[in-house]
Amino acid sequence: MVLICIPSLDQGGLKSKISQHLGKTPYFVLIKYENDKIENIQILESMAKHVGGNMTPGEFIAGSGANKLLCGNLGPKAIQMLQAAGIEVYTGASGTVIEALHDWEEGKLKLASMDSACADGHI
Repeated sequence: MVLICIPSLDQGGLKSKISQHLGKTPYFVLIKYENDKIENIQILESMAKHVGGNMTPGEFIAGSGANKLLCGNLGPKAIQMLQAAGIEVYTGASGTVIEALHDWEEGKLKLASMDSACADGHI
């Protein structure tokens, strides 16, 4: 079983647009993915400091139980924190949540690295 986290701009689930700024994302879509299909979808409101909560996006994602993150891009601190928590981070996601999931399934997203981190400090 894989639990995939994808930052989103609204509560539309699979049809939500992906939030390209992880540090300011208002929602996260958690997808329980097993045997090459979606088993369950949960939408969580972000509790990140950047939007008035009490934890960083990395802490929030790590606490969600997710073991994969699909996102547009993120900064080096977030990459380090998530990888240290055992979460595989994939970048290059765009469009909707379901489009990002399909891109991941097809191997179109790239594993995040410090070389690919967002240079302007976004997390």
